[in-house]
Amino acid sequence: MNGWIGRCLRINLTEGRHNIEEIDPGLLERFIGGRGLGARIFTDEVSPQVDPLSPENKLVFSSGPLVGTGAITGASCNVITKSALTGGLACAKMRGHFGAELKFAGFDLLIVEGKAEMPVIISIMDDKVRLIPALEYWGRTTVETEELFKNNLGDPWSARETYLVSIGPAGEKLLPLANLINDRFLPVGGAGIGAVMGSKNLKAIAVRGRHSLQVADGNRFMQVVTTLINKLNSAPLTQSMSQTGTAFLVGLCYQKGILPQNNFRRAPLPLRNIATDALNSAFALRSRGCFACPIACIKKADVKYSAYEGKGMAPTYLAIGSLGVNCGITDLTTIGMASMMCGEMGLDPVAAGGTLATIMELVEKKVVTPEELKIDLRFGNGEAMVEALHLMATKKGYARRLGQGGRALAKEFGRPEVFMGVKGHSLSPFDPRAIQGMGLHFATCNYGPHHLFAYTFIDELLNVHQILDPWEIGGKPLLVKEYQNTTAVMDSLGLCNWPLMGLKFNNYVPMVNSCLGTNYKADDLLFIGERIWNLERMFNLKAGFDRTHDTLPERFIKEPVPDGPAEGQVSRIEEMIPEYYHLRGWNEQGEPRPETLQALNLEV
Repeated sequence: MNGWIGRCLRINLTEGRHNIEEIDPGLLERFIGGRGLGARIFTDEVSPQVDPLSPENKLVFSSGPLVGTGAITGASCNVITKSALTGGLACAKMRGHFGAELKFAGFDLLIVEGKAEMPVIISIMDDKVRLIPALEYWGRTTVETEELFKNNLGDPWSARETYLVSIGPAGEKLLPLANLINDRFLPVGGAGIGAVMGSKNLKAIAVRGRHSLQVADGNRFMQVVTTLINKLNSAPLTQSMSQTGTAFLVGLCYQKGILPQNNFRRAPLPLRNIATDALNSAFALRSRGCFACPIACIKKADVKYSAYEGKGMAPTYLAIGSLGVNCGITDLTTIGMASMMCGEMGLDPVAAGGTLATIMELVEKKVVTPEELKIDLRFGNGEAMVEALHLMATKKGYARRLGQGGRALAKEFGRPEVFMGVKGHSLSPFDPRAIQGMGLHFATCNYGPHHLFAYTFIDELLNVHQILDPWEIGGKPLLVKEYQNTTAVMDSLGLCNWPLMGLKFNNYVPMVNSCLGTNYKADDLLFIGERIWNLERMFNLKAGFDRTHDTLPERFIKEPVPDGPAEGQVSRIEEMIPEYYHLRGWNEQGEPRPETLQALNLEV
């Protein structure tokens, strides 16, 4: 097959066996692969009412057909499960090399089901699949786990070609904030999935392969890929990504009042110490790219201080926003330590940062005191934040209660309005009052308020493809729908979404067709993206979500931004929702109409 392998590896941990299955070509035609195919199989096999931490929940690792072929930025692998944090469908994005290596091992998909009696590691070395006892790994950080596993291989070359995804102590303790970490320090981007993996006594998955992949028209494929690389490398924003990663967004978001501060309450903080240029002063940055990516936006750095010593990823925009400014912290070194701590412990940085910002506001409002918490969690106290991250991940000390997440904490203290999240997940660091389209996406996203499932800031903030005022709502429902569909189909193809800052979606179509041997038009692919979005929506509706969950915290709707560039702005989410539902073909309750499902060829 071109691009696809056509095989799925299914591992039952309860029974300790595995099967290799052929993938129905009809499913590939309707859902392509990656996120779409994974979501289709997961929703077919798992009840929406399943307990996320029960053996009946499953983990699906799914690489798209362009992954590993050499297609530009073709490296994305999705992890689909029912989230232990939100109770809805999770579809985390995995960067790096794991997804390509899974293809080289001979599989498009890996389905993990059941629960091992004791901790194990899944080892996939081409067609040789083993469950390795992992008691000696249990309790170790993600970095320690990867180093020990590779050392135990006894062959440096095999170790170099082997890629792991693992959980840290947070996943072992079944914390709803737990995440997966792959390729040593890359967060997978999905709070709650680490706990699902921990509930299965699965410490890590290691994969290495030597299979080759086929493309339909090799000459044409290479021509298109070369053209796209040249086009991408000449785009100004791509060059910014190459220099400092996503941290280049910090100054731009600050100027528009989008960067949240002190739990989205806008206490002005100086930007000088956390501006993009300050990264080079705080860290010795080294670049690293994912498989087949010419941008290399991942910035590695070392941190060596008395309070913390380690290696990992330099702070991204997410880390600076969620673990930094929104917690009142502007010291980049401290933010870097917190970010690396999240990676080692297997915590999701957005969910963990949102939880800490929640408790800091509760302390500021004197709902709870530092003495009661046994830790001085006030806005701006970076030392206490780093300590809290370690304690919450290991369920040690009085900070262990923090690991339950911001929504549960705010509810426990009788102040649910202090939690700044949607569907139980903390907001990514974009103030929805200052960027209206992103606010609509946050309210309607199937996975909670994460910006990586609709890159509206590409047009609302960066004005790449069209010039839109971030504070206005005209055209935003259509913008959100189009970016959500685009993201769904790009995830399914296995393509990173960040290059949309330098390329249009239409630019990818010749690459897709020359790789797969298809005759897609852009609209054909976006139609598949819309089918996938509705499939995910239907699962969440059956899991108990409804119209009332498609909203934002009252702070964004009723409290205008008090100061800064966006002063006076509120979210106009309720004005945008009806048009968004209409464009989606949903009724007033946010349910897809029967004719919409029929048109999308969805039998759900």
